[in-house]
Amino acid sequence: MLLDDFIRTLIGYEKIAVLDFEVEPDMYHEDEKVFVATVALDEEELYRCPDCGQICGKYDSSRFVKRWRSLDLGKNKFFIECVYPRLLCAEHGVKKCRIPWAFADSDYTQAFEVRVAYAAAKSPTSLVSREYRIKWGTVGNCVKRVQQNIAPIENRFRKLKKIAIDETSYRKGYKYITTVQDLETGEIIWASDGYGDEVLKVFFKSLTEEQRAGIEYVVADGAQWITRQVEAFCPNAKRCVDPFHVVGWATETLDAVRKRLTTDTKKNDSPS
Repeated sequence: MLLDDFIRTLIGYEKIAVLDFEVEPDMYHEDEKVFVATVALDEEELYRCPDCGQICGKYDSSRFVKRWRSLDLGKNKFFIECVYPRLLCAEHGVKKCRIPWAFADSDYTQAFEVRVAYAAAKSPTSLVSREYRIKWGTVGNCVKRVQQNIAPIENRFRKLKKIAIDETSYRKGYKYITTVQDLETGEIIWASDGYGDEVLKVFFKSLTEEQRAGIEYVVADGAQWITRQVEAFCPNAKRCVDPFHVVGWATETLDAVRKRLTTDTKKNDSPS
């Protein structure tokens, strides 16, 4: 496979010219290396408005170059670099051109942000932050952009058997998003801001009665609001607790017992 085809496959977009591919020091960790693919958009895509998608005229001759973080290549970070010109749209005014591999105003590719959002639906934000080497708040921003930009998956004709429900804190200040995952496909099939009975009702009411009756297993943490809605809408489902929380609760219990035994031992060994 030619390098150009390899880079296009990584980016998931064909209408680009690959200008360069190099390895350079990470600007934040000089002992690490990063991959950088420098690309150029086709002329017909270079001045496309991000709001309406129309081809527009360029606004000025600035040659601002931007980088977007994409999914890692092995253990190394991978960035896409491209000229990011401004355009003048008759309807929306001065805008930066649409970048087909990234959401508007993001420093990450869509592929990267979707992967982070999927991980955040199943794991604590702190763990996702460490795994993808991004800041805690960036995880929440990725989740928010994915929620806003990816159209909800049509569930009316989906046969659901095993689902997982979770609420995830995505921003400081206790901002939450509730997600529902189809465990047989791994897809996030529904998401909404907030959590609680009223939020989850919206999801279950979006399903047909036959779909709700066909759900066999619902995996979630021990939240009572999830249990209430499962019992109300899914009469045939078994309510299961996910392994992550089981391990967490067991670890917390062991720590509490250890601390209590340590305290008791110190008291018994102390002189009267």
